[in-house]
Amino acid sequence: MRKLLLPFLFALLVLPVLAQASVLTFTAERGELFQVKLDGRTINHAASNFVRVANLKPGRHFVEFKIRSRQGVYTIGQKVEVRRGTEANYIVRTAGRSGKAFLRLMSEAPLAPPVIIPTPRYPDYPRDNYNDDMYENERYNNDRYDRDQPRYNDNCRNLLTPREIDRVLQAMDARDFESTKLSIAREAVRNGSIMAEDLKRLIKEFDYESTQVEFAKFAYDYLCDREHFYYIYDVFRYDSSVQELERYSANRR
Repeated sequence: MRKLLLPFLFALLVLPVLAQASVLTFTAERGELFQVKLDGRTINHAASNFVRVANLKPGRHFVEFKIRSRQGVYTIGQKVEVRRGTEANYIVRTAGRSGKAFLRLMSEAPLAPPVIIPTPRYPDYPRDNYNDDMYENERYNNDRYDRDQPRYNDNCRNLLTPREIDRVLQAMDARDFESTKLSIAREAVRNGSIMAEDLKRLIKEFDYESTQVEFAKFAYDYLCDREHFYYIYDVFRYDSSVQELERYSANRR
């Protein structure tokens, strides 16, 4: 039995690393909005100034861009190559009124394995054993979340506390790459549930609005108070992002 169990456990450990494959990111140097096709498949139907393609098969790919600017619409097609287990970051640059656009590799770095933030399980101490001076704030937070849980039923299993959210934010802040921050946030939320106000705090940690939208969609299914999903809307700069999230949440109800 032990001989069969060890290979199974090893497979579970290496699976997240193997699944990560490679990542491509594209950023408009001057903030222009663009759409991307990768090997003939449209990546972002709504134009954005940042696009991230995750879990990409390593090797050569053909990318096409349709870039909107004050001077008009630019188009470009170019082959790119990404190595296994790396994140390649490209800059999309337009050249004034010449009608030309260029794609330039800015950086390439190995992908870190996904960081898993476990949800701690605290012992249920009798009330008489609490020290009021040490645990006053923690009792307040626990009481707040306990009051919310019956109202939202199964949506609030393993609800992340403010202290746990702080730990996730610290882990995200210590990372430079947007893709690694996204992996940390996803793993933290996947292990439990989250309040809309705390989701808003995590979303603010991302640098690009497209990543914020992507994570907000992912976190919706783990939201304890889904009727308060609109709390996060004021984080977004573009009305199109808010409208996209409104449509998404309406379809998930």
